[in-house]
Amino acid sequence: MHENRRYVKLARIGSAMTAALVFPAGAGAELVSKKPGPAALAVGRNGTPYVAHVDGCALHVAHRTATGWRDRLAVRCLPFAAGRIELAGSVVDPRSRVSVLVRDANGSRIVLVRQGPAGFRVQPVVRAAARSVLGIPGLALDAAGVPAVAYAVARPSRDTFLRLVRPDRSGRLKTTAITQKGFPPASLPPSATPVLVRGRLHVVETYSTEGIEWFRDGKRWLGQFLFASTRGQGVGPVFSAAAGDSTWTAATLLQPTFGETDVLLTERADTETTSIVFSHALVAGLALADGRPEVAANESVEIGDGVSTAGLVADADGATAELDGAVAGYAVDNRGSRQLLLSTGRGREWFTSPTRPATRVELTAGADGALSGRVAGVVSGTVDIFREQARGARTLVATVPLAADGSFAFRDAPPGSPTLYRAVYRDPASGIPFASLLRTPVG
Repeated sequence: MHENRRYVKLARIGSAMTAALVFPAGAGAELVSKKPGPAALAVGRNGTPYVAHVDGCALHVAHRTATGWRDRLAVRCLPFAAGRIELAGSVVDPRSRVSVLVRDANGSRIVLVRQGPAGFRVQPVVRAAARSVLGIPGLALDAAGVPAVAYAVARPSRDTFLRLVRPDRSGRLKTTAITQKGFPPASLPPSATPVLVRGRLHVVETYSTEGIEWFRDGKRWLGQFLFASTRGQGVGPVFSAAAGDSTWTAATLLQPTFGETDVLLTERADTETTSIVFSHALVAGLALADGRPEVAANESVEIGDGVSTAGLVADADGATAELDGAVAGYAVDNRGSRQLLLSTGRGREWFTSPTRPATRVELTAGADGALSGRVAGVVSGTVDIFREQARGARTLVATVPLAADGSFAFRDAPPGSPTLYRAVYRDPASGIPFASLLRTPVG
């Protein structure tokens, strides 16, 4: 993990304003859906994985059974245009009922899809007023296992308003105002998420260059600053989780001055400590294992007019594994096993591992087509080597055996145009595709 940079501790502020499902050991990769598109992973209390995914404007919810994945059409057509649908999160309550939070990509509307005895229903959360924009919302369960939504809205005046939404006993959604009078001012709508801390809901909000954790104190809401930067702009979702006296928050800060997109990890306990986990990625998930955080992210590498993506997973000490595909979901289940959802060329693939994905693959390449590398800690098996070029073209050029020390080598024809190479090693037990993608094209 990189050393802390440009982050300071700030003061508190007031608002103005069933039985376990047993997975077979070494299950390997499991294809949930062949079609690309938004997806979200949630894990039930018994460890059962659920994947919400979009096909056109339809919302599906799949869950894993002892005989395979069972897919269900939840909503025939969401009230958004196809291609503009964002899945902001999914949760599974103690009765194994799924809720999915959906946002229109232009920030005009948020809905909550909730499962009940009669099936799924779409409940409007908020529709933005003219010229206002909704930030990326978040979803969590409260202490009673009821879904809670946090979101912020920004007006053209730079005024913002943070809200918490929960169903009442009749199932109707009720909204609580956390901030008033346009606080905090921000040029872009803040991102927000609820988090359950010692049985009480808090709300984490990130905006501009700062983050705040809000909590109720009597009839008012108070905020504790989490981090502040001298420059930059918060982008994308925010994730938060709590264990004991610690609240962990993962967010992304765009740093154009440094040519970086920093994935920040903040712990709030007796004090606030923020570190940079990745310096060229966007956060994609946060999970706690034995009270310690693990962060998932995606790094994009430009190649011509296309982009190649590397999924990343790291622990709080910065130990990082790279994956072949984009991370769409990351969770730790009731047994401590990690569950991983990847978007790959095959579609949406699910994996499970008893420990954090940690295998490291190394790769170097020359303009003459010479490639070499190593899979750390592995003494046998093979590595697939792919050539990736503009417009998403990807070609398998070789499957190379590993030497006893985990090393491998191959010579490709000298690339005639800018080319990225990627080496992929599939773990024989979990099926997880560990990888190394070049960050600079050759050729």
